[in-house]
Amino acid sequence: MPASQAAIVLTTCPSQAEAERIGSLLLQQRLAACVQYQTIQSQYIWQGEICRDNEIRLTIKTATRHYPAVERLILEQHSYDCPQILLLPVSGGAAGYLQWLQNSLAP
Repeated sequence: MPASQAAIVLTTCPSQAEAERIGSLLLQQRLAACVQYQTIQSQYIWQGEICRDNEIRLTIKTATRHYPAVERLILEQHSYDCPQILLLPVSGGAAGYLQWLQNSLAP
């Protein structure tokens, strides 16, 4: 996968405050061009039990070259023992938007 390929990283946080703290750090370090926050309800299996929680989903717009640093920052800042961190490479999009994304990120 090309190092400059646009990518989406998804993670969830237990609170808006934690989500915004992580998002702000990603933006300040120019590891993300944009972070969106969405309130969701998650149901999942944890330690053999079915759990249900309200969470904040972060949709992080970045590039594949920044994924290792994005993952490291999330793991350092996150309160969960095992946070969701998923990399979704972007296979296409509006040329102007993709150019803005690349120009907004650290080289």
